Amino acid sequence: MNDPIKRGLDGTLKAALPRERQQYKALLLANPNHFGSFEVSPFQPVLPLAGNTYYEELGCVGYHPQQEWLEGVVYVYQPSGYGGGLCGGGSTEYVRFYLSFDNGASWQDQGLTSFQTWDIPQGTDGAKRLEYAVQMKVDPARQLCLLGSRLIRVRGILSWNAPPPPNQPNWNPPWGNRREASIVVEPQKLIVLDDVFKTLKVKLPSALKQVLDLQQPITAKQATLSVTELSALYKGSAVPVQRFAYPQLHALVHGKVTATPALLAQTLPGLVLDKDIADILLPPLAKTDGDTSFEELTCIGLDPNAPDTLVGVVHVKRSQGFNGGPCTTGSTEYVSWWIDSDGNGSYDTFLGTASVKVHDIGAMPAGGVHLAVRLPVDLSKYRRRCADGPALLPVRATLSWNVPVPGNAPNTVPTWGNREQTLVHLAPLGAVHGPAGTIAILGGIPVSMIGDATGRTTADAQFALNNTPVGGDAPFGGIVTVQGTPMPTGWRYKVEVTPEAGGAPQPLLDTLELTRSDGSTYEHAADGGTQTYAYVDFTQNVNNLLARWQSTGDARWIVTLSTYDPAGTLMGSDSHRIQLDNTAPDALIQITSGTGNCGKFMAGSVISGLFTATDANLAGWSIGIKPPGLNDPGEAITSPSAGTLNVVDGVWELDTAGMVGCGYIAELVVSDRTIVHSQGQGWHRVASVGFCLEEPVAPASDDL
Repeated sequence: MNDPIKRGLDGTLKAALPRERQQYKALLLANPNHFGSFEVSPFQPVLPLAGNTYYEELGCVGYHPQQEWLEGVVYVYQPSGYGGGLCGGGSTEYVRFYLSFDNGASWQDQGLTSFQTWDIPQGTDGAKRLEYAVQMKVDPARQLCLLGSRLIRVRGILSWNAPPPPNQPNWNPPWGNRREASIVVEPQKLIVLDDVFKTLKVKLPSALKQVLDLQQPITAKQATLSVTELSALYKGSAVPVQRFAYPQLHALVHGKVTATPALLAQTLPGLVLDKDIADILLPPLAKTDGDTSFEELTCIGLDPNAPDTLVGVVHVKRSQGFNGGPCTTGSTEYVSWWIDSDGNGSYDTFLGTASVKVHDIGAMPAGGVHLAVRLPVDLSKYRRRCADGPALLPVRATLSWNVPVPGNAPNTVPTWGNREQTLVHLAPLGAVHGPAGTIAILGGIPVSMIGDATGRTTADAQFALNNTPVGGDAPFGGIVTVQGTPMPTGWRYKVEVTPEAGGAPQPLLDTLELTRSDGSTYEHAADGGTQTYAYVDFTQNVNNLLARWQSTGDARWIVTLSTYDPAGTLMGSDSHRIQLDNTAPDALIQITSGTGNCGKFMAGSVISGLFTATDANLAGWSIGIKPPGLNDPGEAITSPSAGTLNVVDGVWELDTAGMVGCGYIAELVVSDRTIVHSQGQGWHRVASVGFCLEEPVAPASDDL
């Protein structure tokens, strides 16, 4: 069971340092290395501090292999030290995730997530603590199940009120900590025959290759092993029949038909139990947990960012006992959730059951494997305004292997699994920095990667949906999409854009094409009277699209999302600057030597000219000769070299030695850094100039 404490998980009570905590950002502004967080820095440390978990601690991390979500649970220990009460700005807890595909030798940055926290004495006095959760969608490469389970490492870095710097997996936060775990990646669902034959080292006859499409993907089949097959699989192992036959035994004991020895023999043909069935399936009533030798629910929490999501991390401890390897259907870890909504300790409000598939793992790493479960929930009716105090909910979660606990039985003691209880906090209604009315992605870029003052991308920016790097100082152009997580049914929102230089807000009212979870699409229109859209459930809007802006001009604008409850009351707003660039680069190229543009030149001569490649956000340019197929390796543009930035009235030169007589063009392509239509990068401008090469005329020979 959960035993909240004020000490860190290592048992050490960390220093409070209230002055440094209160003046944290000011101290970092004066000296970025005040706490000695950087190994290499021109600034000398004043107070070396790393991994102080007196206030908050990343308790565990895990991964849901089927849904591809990284999860973490953060413990908040103290009644104060988080930037003030609920009606203030509070502070931010940041978690940056990394993945390692070589057992920790190197790490790949997966991005940053966060949640807001405040001083909440009611949730942290005495022995209590609040437990929050963070989540991040990732997409690690899968492998064939024939190769066994793919195990990788995850590392989370928790940092209070200052984001962990990107691409620094060994960075130690002053307040916060690092947490690691081994996770397993789901096998490939679509396989290619060629990959299978290569894996098995099978060489096909040439005649068979000609009639088979070896690149055609096919759906992988997962076998479900019978009790007899599982008995053979686990023969001589430490996996008892009471484990792998648990669903059948559970059905016998709890079914409507009276369990008899004959029925048991029919259900488990050829198998003998070494204990009484009642002893196996009915743990002592005094216990709150069942057998946790195979799996254990280690921690639970609530991600307060809308939609609220309950998260649990399951520690898988053994390599066998999960009904088959990665090429089978394996088994299921179920976690059922309840809340004590009226505070009487009954946990009589059932929220639902989350699950994750688990298989036998050939070589279990030290420390086991950590899976995650997640359950999006609608807790809107329990929220409060900040002035009414914090909305705190006691939560109970019960892990049960392969047979879920019924929703009407919150006090059930699972046979295989355990129970966890904690206290969670719902973000207040109308919190400026809270979940109501927040923009998550703007123009295809996470808002955390857009400068608050400049409206341009930061150095570590990448596209949110495919993690393609963008680079820093990029503006936006074309269609700018606005994305954010949905609010409960009945809530509405408005998106407006306002010129930073001044002017009236302009509502965005384009009809949106939304995508459902089944892949179908439909149109979603704003109300013409209120100029608001209705929030729709995530299953009806998997891309979390809120608005589309057909931007124009090159000014800086402010994008504002306002959220309204079902009564039409403004509950919160979120604003972000964005720098526009809708002007394509200037491109001009001309020939200044010989007969000039479109002129004729003798093959082997040198052609030269001028070109212009300019833009306020220039990324680069290149010059090429077309058609390239008529050039030989000796033909090249010799001066200047392609890719030089900010060249004005540059000179280009072409030595045509070795080129054959024909018509050609010299083409200049100029690109800038703009994020275009929220999904690509670079406005482009092309300019070209033509010329003809003539072969030298051979002298006529005398006719003797």
